[in-house]
Amino acid sequence: MDALGKLGINLGLLIANIANLLLMIVLLRVLAYKPIADMLQRRRERIAEGLRNARAAEEALVSAETDKKRLLDEAQAEAQRILREARARADEEAVQIKAKAQAEAQYVVEEARRGAVGERDRVMADMRSQIVSLSTAAASRLLGANLDEDRQRQLVEDFFTHIPPDAKKLTGSLTVITAVPLRADEQSRFEKEFGTEDVTFKVDPAILGGVIVRADGQQVDDSYVKQLAALRSSLS
Repeated sequence: MDALGKLGINLGLLIANIANLLLMIVLLRVLAYKPIADMLQRRRERIAEGLRNARAAEEALVSAETDKKRLLDEAQAEAQRILREARARADEEAVQIKAKAQAEAQYVVEEARRGAVGERDRVMADMRSQIVSLSTAAASRLLGANLDEDRQRQLVEDFFTHIPPDAKKLTGSLTVITAVPLRADEQSRFEKEFGTEDVTFKVDPAILGGVIVRADGQQVDDSYVKQLAALRSSLS
């Protein structure tokens, strides 16, 4: 202790200072170090949590971008599919509308044609009676009174409805063409003469008179046009 005294050190004061220092260290550890350490630990944890949240947010952003691109691709594909289907439906409806219009136009044309044919046949039937009357009068003037009216009328009727003998040899489905429409009784006579009811009757004023009979690619032409052509050929 004398030596410490000689050095100017007060042992009691030194011990007191050391005790104060140790006490301060203990107090600092208890009162400051642990709270600071806890605070730093919590800060590290918050930073780590923030980093985890940032990574999670980044991953969510990447996933959202991926989902966005996928949804856009799906939406574009769906839009293209809807557009293709709409075009296909439009094309199909256009084809149907065109076909319907064509069918309606064809129907109108056919109706008009049937109406025209019916009107022509009606006019030809009216003209037939006039032709018969005029021909009967002409025959009476040319032949005098040798032929009675029924005979004259029969001659004129035969001019339009005489069945060629060769035509009776035809078989199968028959088509009979006359210059004027045939009456129901005349059509029945034709069917009886041919021995079949499978007969189609058509009118063609261009043949002038006589009858043309067709069956299975064969034809017997006894029309007045052909007779005139044969007459012209023989005269030339």
